[in-house]
Amino acid sequence: MRAWRYLLAVLLASLLAGLAQNVSAAEQAGDRVVTIADPFIELRTGPGRGYPIFHVVEKGQSVTLIQRRTQWVEVQAPRGHKGWVSRAQLGRTLDGTGEYLALQERSLSDYFRPHGEFGVAVGELAGTTALTVQGGWAFTDRMRLELAWTQANSDFASRRLLDVSLSALMAPRQRISPYVLVGTGRVKVTPRTVLVNADVRNERSVQAGAGVRAYLTRSFIWRAEYRHYVFLTDKDDNEELEQWRTGFSVLF
Repeated sequence: MRAWRYLLAVLLASLLAGLAQNVSAAEQAGDRVVTIADPFIELRTGPGRGYPIFHVVEKGQSVTLIQRRTQWVEVQAPRGHKGWVSRAQLGRTLDGTGEYLALQERSLSDYFRPHGEFGVAVGELAGTTALTVQGGWAFTDRMRLELAWTQANSDFASRRLLDVSLSALMAPRQRISPYVLVGTGRVKVTPRTVLVNADVRNERSVQAGAGVRAYLTRSFIWRAEYRHYVFLTDKDDNEELEQWRTGFSVLF
């Protein structure tokens, strides 16, 4: 159990470090209003020159920065029009102090918006094929709260796991990012054979793990994950199991 406690301490430290970084970032984040210094800027329907221009904002008017995608920034005009402007054009706008906007100095995390995630995964739990359905909520660019349900059936027993976990991304602004997690939950073990004293078990569990996630598109990701479970039984020794899984999730 010493190795398990050491792993849990390391993962908790990583999660706390990620949370502290996001508290600092949150103090600086938020929508930013800038004033147009050029004669006008052009709003396009999407982040690229191939998208048509549908609105023009004139010099002296203000726009609100919403989010950034590579070299394009989504803005909201005074009358509520939302469109995309090249970062080069916004670099010639004025901030609230009357100075030219140093947009390149702002982090992608400044434009983060909380979002949900839903996905399915398949893997192996203690040598048995397992199916997982999971959902989560990203409340900062690094931190996510997730709920997962896993079903694993063997010839001898059926396991159902319900987990709540907190995960921290190590590289939230990269297309591919590793992450760590800790969590707790419940496990229900139902015997599938008639054995002496083969009772249904309903026990508490704790877990720690790590994984990697990759953006395939803006709202579709692939993820692979490892979890180490400790089932807190009434016996002298707790039961420990490992799970590997991979799958896909949709962001919304």
